[in-house]
Amino acid sequence: MFFEKIRQLTLLLEKQELEAPNGIVSVQLYSELFAAYLYQNDLSNARYLWKRIPPSVKAGHAELEQMYKVFQCQWNNDTAGFYKAINYDWSKHVSELMFELKEKMQQETVNLIGRAYSSIFENVLAEMTNQTPDMIDEMCKNLNWEIVEGPRPRL
Repeated sequence: MFFEKIRQLTLLLEKQELEAPNGIVSVQLYSELFAAYLYQNDLSNARYLWKRIPPSVKAGHAELEQMYKVFQCQWNNDTAGFYKAINYDWSKHVSELMFELKEKMQQETVNLIGRAYSSIFENVLAEMTNQTPDMIDEMCKNLNWEIVEGPRPRL
């Protein structure tokens, strides 16, 4: 349902961009559209949007530049860098989208790890999902994963 809502938002924002007088749109529209593309993992459109944004707009807005860092990490499959980049004080018009993106990435990462690994060290999982050891313990209980205690706990 949330994904469909984002898809509809994307269509609306794209239409607004195309119909903008003189092709000039607000920074907020660029930010929202960029965040929507990132959430949908539509990295090609995010990349082309970045190229369309005028350099003068990019230079004056730290939030857009931070979104571009998030994009680069997604593009390069840099999970650790992604979590560093997404931990930012986002403005209210994109904060929910960026929070949902982070949650979605954590869930996808956990699902991939669950399918790919039969055993993993707790600290490695914590780094890959940007979670604290307490959060890892709770997640493992919810997923019925066994925790092998020791100096380096394994899951």
